[in-house]
Amino acid sequence: MTRYAIFVIFLIRTVQGFEESIFEDEDIYRIYVPAQPPSTSTIVPGTKWCGPGNTAANYDDLGNLREVDMCCRDHDHCESIIMPDVTLHNLYNSDWFPIMKCSCEQKFMNCLQEINSPASNALGHVYFVGRDKCFQFGHPIIECAKHQQGIIRRRCIVYKVDKFKSKIWQLYDIPFYTSVGETTNNYVRRTAITIN
Repeated sequence: MTRYAIFVIFLIRTVQGFEESIFEDEDIYRIYVPAQPPSTSTIVPGTKWCGPGNTAANYDDLGNLREVDMCCRDHDHCESIIMPDVTLHNLYNSDWFPIMKCSCEQKFMNCLQEINSPASNALGHVYFVGRDKCFQFGHPIIECAKHQQGIIRRRCIVYKVDKFKSKIWQLYDIPFYTSVGETTNNYVRRTAITIN
């Protein structure tokens, strides 16, 4: 085989795409999804920020589950949100719920996993089963390279992207929530955005 042929094969494989994970740590993709999420009121009991809206008197007003409430409060103050029936960055949200920037979803998941309490893990499971999309600025997606299987649905966790094209705003799947100890032997794995 000539050097030219080897170079062409290398170039074709390179151009076919690069793999990229929106959340870097693959251990978070091991799954536990409750068959029936527990029913909750509008705001999670013991919190003032967890749920649609909030019941807090001000930014510093937190419920009895202070640590969990701080995670929710920070999540509610995400720097970039696509509200329902709104277009932002050329992305339209046809859902009934806001679509958050992926870095905010990542931070929220990490915060709940770090607390690792029954309340934080229950909230994480319910929220991340119901919320499946986030948006981020990244190289154009070619296709999904790896899925995480849920009970009914699956989500893309590694994307094949075209790094030769300019970055654009686009939607990504959010991995399912995994509690510490479910599949990671009581070791907290933090997630990280790896869009280059």
